[in-house]
Amino acid sequence: MTSLLGIVNKATKVFFDSNSISVDNWTFKCFYRVTGALCIASSFLVTARQFFGSPVVCDAGAASDGIRPEVLDGYCWMYATFKIPIEYKGPCASSEQEMLEGIIYNSYYQWVPIYLFLLSALFYLPRCLWLIMEGGLMKFFGKGTTTRVIEDPEEKRDKLVEFFRANIHNKYNIYYFGFMFCELLNVFVVLLAFWLTDKFLNHRFLAYGFKVYAFYRLPPEEQSIGPFINPMCYTFPRISSCNYYRYGTGGKQESINAICILALNIINDKVFLVIWWWFVFLLGVGVTRIFFRSIQVNSARLRFYLMKIRMSRFFKRNEDMDKIRSYICNCSRGDWFVLYQLSKNLNRPFFMDFLSKLTRMMEMEKKNPNCKGLDEGDGFFDMMLQPNLRAYTSDDKDDKDDDDDEEEEDKD
Repeated sequence: MTSLLGIVNKATKVFFDSNSISVDNWTFKCFYRVTGALCIASSFLVTARQFFGSPVVCDAGAASDGIRPEVLDGYCWMYATFKIPIEYKGPCASSEQEMLEGIIYNSYYQWVPIYLFLLSALFYLPRCLWLIMEGGLMKFFGKGTTTRVIEDPEEKRDKLVEFFRANIHNKYNIYYFGFMFCELLNVFVVLLAFWLTDKFLNHRFLAYGFKVYAFYRLPPEEQSIGPFINPMCYTFPRISSCNYYRYGTGGKQESINAICILALNIINDKVFLVIWWWFVFLLGVGVTRIFFRSIQVNSARLRFYLMKIRMSRFFKRNEDMDKIRSYICNCSRGDWFVLYQLSKNLNRPFFMDFLSKLTRMMEMEKKNPNCKGLDEGDGFFDMMLQPNLRAYTSDDKDDKDDDDDEEEEDKD
């Protein structure tokens, strides 16, 4: 078990880039990080034969003479019809269900591990899109400013303030609305995952969790009688039937019917039950977040209070509080969103100093009659390329120049 958890942990770290810089929020992380880890862990779990045994074990009864068990099991795992005879009265079987549906082909069991892995990749797509749109902006601002002790804080503060005024001020509304689009895309991905999983499980997933909850709320004596069918057995039957064809001693083909036990389905039914409830939770969180964003977009006062809640201890003792309030309430939505993201990543005293200096500079620029008018903003592709082409190249160039100066000093 320890080795299995180690593999899952390594796969999760490789698949999900976890670092100290945050470019989203906790709800966004629930979609791509928690869901991805859950699907990958489940994918490894359903392939752990050393814990749950063979996925299928078949018994041909009196006709089993001359049949190798591993051959029969392998054949039925690949080509079984999974139709339980009407006469079968064992557990997890319903003659009414079989009469209504006829022959059932449940070959999707073989694809469960692969499907779960692909599902985790699907939930990571909005994250990939946002990383492209974000362009490494938070990483640039966070270079040397996230630690407890910051070297040359005033120099870095002035450099970042100037960069913000020149490259971000009134230009990054698309940055904010791009993030909102990715949040909306997360909700769409959940709905798509519901639909795909329902198709994958032969249209038995949409109400799967609710039906299981309703079934197990019934008294035990009612669960085994009447028209009630255990949804877990209905979606993931433990008992199946398989028609195995072989050539007999006379050279003619003969059909042998075998009853098979699908041991792996005692894990599959619980895995997809957890996934169903997790999808419901994600859907609720995602819709709530979109509703909150719609209010946030139209309320400058709410945006200020969100910043105040995050920086309350520093706001209380700041001398420029009135100016900061005025700036945050009147700045563009893109400016506020970039500042709010910075408040989550930068050293908090440094960020407070940065925000105060930025507010004073904006106040001076507003009072200066020779200052330029408001920039209408960059286009979509300009916004994505801006941090890379302007910030990184200039920053890397400065670092390279510093290194060259140090080498010349060493030579002297």
